[in-house]
Amino acid sequence: MRDYIPDPVSEAEWTIAAFLDALEGEAETSPLVRQLRNELDAQYVSYESKYHSWLPDEAARYALRQAVAVLSAYRLCEKVVSKPRLLAILRRCFVEPLREAVRSATARQLDASQDPFAEIVGIAKLRERSVFGGSFQFEQRRDDNQACYLDVVRCLWHSVFVAEGCPELTPIFCAFDNNWIEAIDPDKHGVRFERAVTLGTGGSLCPFHFFRLRRDP
Repeated sequence: MRDYIPDPVSEAEWTIAAFLDALEGEAETSPLVRQLRNELDAQYVSYESKYHSWLPDEAARYALRQAVAVLSAYRLCEKVVSKPRLLAILRRCFVEPLREAVRSATARQLDASQDPFAEIVGIAKLRERSVFGGSFQFEQRRDDNQACYLDVVRCLWHSVFVAEGCPELTPIFCAFDNNWIEAIDPDKHGVRFERAVTLGTGGSLCPFHFFRLRRDP
């Protein structure tokens, strides 16, 4: 983990900026993006006030900012784009712009590590503490040299979307994780990752399960 320094503020702003830029590049949503950009700061203030009790730290506030960006885009654009089509656009604009950057950075970390299993587990634990913060609740159900289970039992994004009557937005955030999951090569790194379900897809939790595999010398 020598090259990774978690920064919830920069990561959130980076994600939001990439999302808005991508949304502006979509023919169906482009005309509304300027309005969205102008309204976001006010929206942030409103939602931070509304969910103040859910925001124990700075990491939580910036996690909420990401949710507000997607929620505001959804509510603005649903006036002109059908729901199934809009969900597909929002997912693509949130996930795809940073796919290569996240995948490449994760792959470099694992490729350079003498113990990729310990590396990816260490990054996950570090992000739990430093990026997600107190607005997410994790349960560490197993943690040994062969496997680590980090289960998310409360997700701020999902809680906000449910409270706002838009639980269909949570899977967009779940899909973003595929950007780093895709970097794990079981044959090369000796690590298998499993997440069969998430809160956003109907599960009772989000299981982030890492397993050490035996690698050929």
